[in-house]
Amino acid sequence: MAGVTDQPFRLLCRRLGAGLVVAEMLTSDTRLWNSRKSQLRLIHADEPEPRSVQIAGTEPDQMAQAAQLCVERGAQIVDINMGCPA
Repeated sequence: MAGVTDQPFRLLCRRLGAGLVVAEMLTSDTRLWNSRKSQLRLIHADEPEPRSVQIAGTEPDQMAQAAQLCVERGAQIVDINMGCPA
C-alpha cells in the first residue's frame, strides 16, 4: 500500500501485534531510487524480523537486481507485485 505502509506505520502495526508487515511498493528500476520518497521506502533500521519489501516491474533482470539490493539493505522477504486491483 504505497503511501500508507511507511516505516512508522509498520512499526505501529508490529507493536499492536501484526506478525508480518510489508514495506511500500518500490519500482524495480533502481535508477529511480534516488528520490526522497524511494529513499524513505528503503529504510528498515530497527524493524523486527522478518523484514519484507514489495517490488513491481516488468524486466526480469531489473527485478533480480532490485531484489538483491533490497536484501543487501535488510529485506528478508521480497514480494513481487503482480498487479494491484486498485
